[in-house]
Amino acid sequence: MDRDPQSSVQQFHWQPNKKLLVLVLFLFSLLMVLGFWQLDRADEKQTIVAAFRANQQAAPAGLATLLAGGNLQYRPAWLTGILDPSRQIVLDNRVKNGRPGYEVLESMRIDGLEVDGQAQMILVNRGWVPASLDRSQLPQIESVVGEVQLRGFLYHNLRGGYRLDDGIKEVRQWPSRVGWISVERAEELFGQSFYGYQLRLDSDSIGALETDWVTVAVQPEKHIGYAVQWFVMALVLLIMTLIANSNFASWIKQYRRP
Repeated sequence: MDRDPQSSVQQFHWQPNKKLLVLVLFLFSLLMVLGFWQLDRADEKQTIVAAFRANQQAAPAGLATLLAGGNLQYRPAWLTGILDPSRQIVLDNRVKNGRPGYEVLESMRIDGLEVDGQAQMILVNRGWVPASLDRSQLPQIESVVGEVQLRGFLYHNLRGGYRLDDGIKEVRQWPSRVGWISVERAEELFGQSFYGYQLRLDSDSIGALETDWVTVAVQPEKHIGYAVQWFVMALVLLIMTLIANSNFASWIKQYRRP
């Protein structure tokens, strides 16, 4: 009597290696966390880009808008005041097109800019300049004299990011080279009260150096691509685990025989 073809079919067997499964569980969890972290980063960058586009379409802010407050991140601004070239902040390690350089910041006084009865300065980022090969030589920047109208957009430092610990607690000599700057730190270095946003100059503004500001270093689409890569790696890990802990390869091979 002929044998039943079905009886010759090899059965699937799960043969787990406990130590290997513990390692796989750890790696799988890590890959999934990295994937969802990249998706969160994509959402965060999308929010930043959306806010940039929305506020960029608004009318340029003036003194009245600054006093009214609200979300002014990336809002265009035309502000009239007097820059103080005697006290410059030279922001170190600003690389542009592969060239090392600095960003140059100065404080500006705007008549009538007061919050809770206290006069406030505004921090002005004039843009980027290349660095000399001699680290002891700081760039010589042409001063902006008198009352002028500066054109740019308002910016407040985003959360996170890398900060170089320069160890500077107070300025002993101007211009001062620092590793990082924010409105809050400007208050410490200048010893004055500053408005909550700095002004980043447009390329066609009076006093502008080289600008070409970057909204986000990595676009949301790239973060999504990174997330897909992590999830694919997690899937591959599961398939490899299945093969290593069972007879899956030989079991599936029998169905491919003619």
